[in-house]
Amino acid sequence: MNAARTKGLDGRSARRHDTKLLILGAATELFALRGVTATSMDDIAEHAGIAKGSLYYNFSSKSGLVEALMAQSVSTLRASIDSAMEGLTGRAARQAVIAAVLAEMQRNPNAARLMAAEVFRTDRDWRTTTQAWREVMMTPLAAGLMADDPAMTVDTAAVRAAAIVGATLMAGLEWMMFRPELPYKDVLAAALTAIDLTCPQ
Repeated sequence: MNAARTKGLDGRSARRHDTKLLILGAATELFALRGVTATSMDDIAEHAGIAKGSLYYNFSSKSGLVEALMAQSVSTLRASIDSAMEGLTGRAARQAVIAAVLAEMQRNPNAARLMAAEVFRTDRDWRTTTQAWREVMMTPLAAGLMADDPAMTVDTAAVRAAAIVGATLMAGLEWMMFRPELPYKDVLAAALTAIDLTCPQ
């Protein structure tokens, strides 16, 4: 943990924060590898190298842990997209969203795999947070499409935004799982080309 993040924390608070980050990291790896259902709290404690009691001290349930993990992913992605889109409109803004999503997938591949696997599950306790993750990507895209074409309906904009997000996530997952040797710029160029073909300006 860097100094900026620990500033103002006493020793005990800093240690608890470090333990939470350790747990979140271990859980993300296991959830991405095995899935949420197949991963137990015992598995997470063992993978993190901590006592089970310490795990439950920080997260009272697996649902709470998953919710915290996904909320962290939503916050990180929102910040990346907001930063990438700053001052941009139209096609440039849409390209910035795609670039930011792929960059986050590269930085946090396990979190990306988990979120992509969970995003359309409606039977989970954390479905509200996965919906928020989806909306972080779709909302600026849909708003931009409607700004470019005032005649476009909300529903049409939402479907087009979903198509862009879906294509971007599939390109990112294909890259991470089967073609990790490809450089980011090549994956981004391929995704932008494909999306431009289906979303003419």
